[in-house]
Amino acid sequence: MRVRSSLHLSPKSKMSVNEVKLKAATIPFAIRGTGPTTSRTFCIGDEDHTLGNALRHVLMQNHAVGFCGYSVPHPSEPIMQVRVQTVVPPGRKEAPSAIQVLKEGCQSLSDQCSIVLEKLENILPETKEDRLRMEQILLEYAAEESDEEEMLVEEEAEDAADDENMEEVIEDAADD
Repeated sequence: MRVRSSLHLSPKSKMSVNEVKLKAATIPFAIRGTGPTTSRTFCIGDEDHTLGNALRHVLMQNHAVGFCGYSVPHPSEPIMQVRVQTVVPPGRKEAPSAIQVLKEGCQSLSDQCSIVLEKLENILPETKEDRLRMEQILLEYAAEESDEEEMLVEEEAEDAADDENMEEVIEDAADD
């Protein structure tokens, strides 16, 4: 049985009636908390329950984690908060920092996702084709955005040069 992907995305595709385009997070990543390094809240921009629940689950498998929870303050806010508190695990003399535990948890989750993706692509080669096609679309989209940003910078530089030239013309006219 051949599975065909019906997902067709383009950078300029139109949104459906039921889609909501969230604003981008103003802060991509922030660490909050003072006091012992064993307790921190991590704010991760442009993420939601999809990452939050998976990351919480992976972190709770670590014997050094005493508490881990996540929240998404509001569905229209593009941010997820993860709270991590560590304890002294068996066989160690002190608790690791919350930052170190989060790094390990993220790496573990990434490794698990890679294993699942590899197995899926072995079973259904079409998924690899779709992934490669989507990666190409995203690269093209990023290149277009980069080109647009460069054009804006060039236009601003030209405008600044025009302003300087205009000031010189005005000064010359005033001198005459």
